[in-house]
Amino acid sequence: METLLHSGLEHPSMLWIAAAAVVSFVLGVVSATYGQRLAFPFRDSAEE
Repeated sequence: METLLHSGLEHPSMLWIAAAAVVSFVLGVVSATYGQRLAFPFRDSAEE
C-alpha cells in the first residue's frame, strides 16, 4: 500500500523539478499573452 501512496517527494531533485515546472508555466503564460498582443495590436482601440 505504501508504494501506491508514494508521491516521489523524496526525490533528491524535487525542488529543481518544481522550480522548472513553475518557470515553464509562467513563461508559457507570458509568451501566450505577448503573442496575442503581437497578433492583434489594435484590438483594444478597435473595440472603443
